[in-house]
Order: sequence, then C-alpha cells, then structure tokens
Amino acid sequence: MMPHMDWTRFAFDYRLELGDLFPLFVAIEAYKEAALNLVLPPDWRERLDKLNRVRAVYGTTALEGNPLSEAEVSHQMDIADEKGRNGSDKTTKEQLQIRNATIAQEWVRKRFSPDGAPPQLSDILEMHRMVTQDSDMKDNAPGELRKAEVTVGSPDMGGVHKGAPYSELPGIMREYVAFINSRRLLESHPVVRALLAHFFLVTIHPFGDGNGRVSRLVEAGILFQGKYNVYGFYGLSNYFYQNERQYKVLLQKSRARQPFDVTPFVAFGIEGFSSELKGINNFIKAKLNRVVYRQLLLRAFNKRVGDRRKLLNQREWNLLDFLLTETEPSDPFSENPSRKVRFSELKQSRYIQVAYRTVKPRTFYRELNRLGQLGFIGFTRDEEAKDWNVELDFDAIGKY
Repeated sequence: MMPHMDWTRFAFDYRLELGDLFPLFVAIEAYKEAALNLVLPPDWRERLDKLNRVRAVYGTTALEGNPLSEAEVSHQMDIADEKGRNGSDKTTKEQLQIRNATIAQEWVRKRFSPDGAPPQLSDILEMHRMVTQDSDMKDNAPGELRKAEVTVGSPDMGGVHKGAPYSELPGIMREYVAFINSRRLLESHPVVRALLAHFFLVTIHPFGDGNGRVSRLVEAGILFQGKYNVYGFYGLSNYFYQNERQYKVLLQKSRARQPFDVTPFVAFGIEGFSSELKGINNFIKAKLNRVVYRQLLLRAFNKRVGDRRKLLNQREWNLLDFLLTETEPSDPFSENPSRKVRFSELKQSRYIQVAYRTVKPRTFYRELNRLGQLGFIGFTRDEEAKDWNVELDFDAIGKY
C-alpha cells in the first residue's frame, strides 16, 4: 500500500513532460476543426448532442457505482430535461443521481459559454450542490466543503488516498481557483488545463461525496469554454469509465510524490480526448457516407449500361437500400462505417424472403454476387463461424 500524501508539503506544483504527445495535440486540433467546419442538419446535431450528453452522464455516474444502464440513464435524463429533478417517494437514489447530473450538466454548459467568466469557488460549490442534492450519503452537505477527514481509494486501484485536512479546505480551495485561472494554466493547451483542474480538485477531495463528478464537470466546463467540447457536453467521463482501472491507478500514481508527476495522467487524458473527438468525426463521416451512398444508388439505378439494362435493377437497388439500414453500426462512434451482416442471417431475413419470393433462389445469389463484383458491397470470410460476412463498400462512391 502506498503511503498517504504529506499535506504539510502540498503545493500546486507539478512536473509535466509533453514532448512525446505532440502528434496527439495535432490530431485533436484536426478533429476539432473538421467537426466545427461542417454544417450539420439539425436532426444530426440533436442526435449527436443527445448521444454525447448521455455518455457523459452515464460515464461520470457509473464511475461512482451507479448501476443504471445507458438506456435507463437516457430515460432519466429525458425526465430531468422535461420536469427537472421531479423527486418523489418512488424515485430511487440512483435515478435522482442521474437527474441531478443532467441538470448540473446543463447549468455548466450555460455558465461556461466561450465568452463566460472563468471558474470561481462559488461555481464549484454550486456544481456540488446540484449533483449531490438528496441523492448521496448522509454525511455529505450539498454545496458545502466537508467537515471531516476522508480517505478514499483501494489497494487494487493504485492505493489509498487521504484528502486535504478539512480545517485547511477554505484556504486550499481559494488557492485552487487562483491556480486554475493562473497565467501558467491559461497559457497551456485547454485540454491540459482541464485535466490539471480535474487532477488537483479530485486530489484535494473537498467534499463529503461527489468529488469525482464535480472534478469531471469542472474539466468539461473548461473544455467547453475553450471551444473544445465540439458537440454535446461529453468531456472525458465516458472514456474514464471505459478505462476505469487505468484512470484510478494513474490518478494515484501521479500524486505518489511531490512535486506531482502528472505526466502519466495528463497523457492518458489527452489520448482519451483525441479518441473522443475521433469518435465525433466517425459519427459525422458515417452519416455523410450513407447520404452520399444513397445518392449513388439513385444515380446507378438511373444509369443505362445497355439498351435494356440499367447499372442496378429494381431488386438490386432495394437490396442495397435495405443493407444501408441493416449495416448501420450499433456503436454510432465506431471507426468502422459499416456493420457486418452474416450471409446466413441475410439469406433467412424476412426482407429477402419477401423480395425474392417470386424468383428462383439462384437469382438472389447471382444479384448479390454481381453487387460485389461492381464494388457496392464486400465479402469477408469468418472461419470461426464458417460463414461469410456482407458489408457496404463506401469506396463505390468514388467509382460511380
């Protein structure tokens, strides 16, 4: 077990080596600009905004042990958006936690607009009040600094950490706000500033509960104010949850010595933010690919390649239109723009049974093979399943 931190030596001092991370900063800027320079249809923006907001709330509350599924989180967020917290005797603590996080998220998004004032201690206390109101442990006072000592963590997650002495919290938190608004941090890349604000707040651990959620809200607010939270309000909560062990171990590793060596945690966060922005671009790219592919199908259907033949006949057009829907990725942020469909499942699907009921079975095989030869779809062999996979080939866009 690692020794407790020596708070008599505490200072907002750290070591940070970013030399090897330059390619990630370049990627972050490229992904950000690529997303911001596209004018998206309103329904795409709304869908992307909701997906990211849900992932943020789900990730930050799941890290604290909330067991609700992503679908249930989305449902509780809808309730919060429509009716506020709407607590009742039948509302569980877990449901209230989601609704609180939703309301706090929206408050932070309005408070930390790009032209807004920098974070203040009153903002952090308000975030804490909102996320813990009526939903957290009884020794937690919403919106107030704790009045007892606290030890958190576990040996299997990097070690045990002792928060700052409660008697010194008022002064330390004033110093914290001055630190995150200092020239040194304001001149840093916004992602670095956000991660350092997160690291130091969760290290101080100023509240009886909700420290992680507030730290991630402060981080997301700084990103939003720096125009790096491209769509929705996602921050890094989902990434931290998906990599929970690494997140908690690196936090503890970075505060094992003083001055703090924050390089491992900041590098981890920068890599995560780059992957989050890449996911946003994957979403947009997949949507655009499908729109252009559908236009391609219309051109191919109207294109004559002989006196009595078009490039695509009606059944082939319908089959590709069906596959456009059927192969949409289950993860909207997936790097793969087309989900694979098993040939055996496709052949037995209700759609194929109806569409090819008036012709012989070999017609289906012949037309599917022709679409592959033309480059509209691709086939890969799954040896384990002893089956073929079918997926759209978006390279067809450049061929026709």
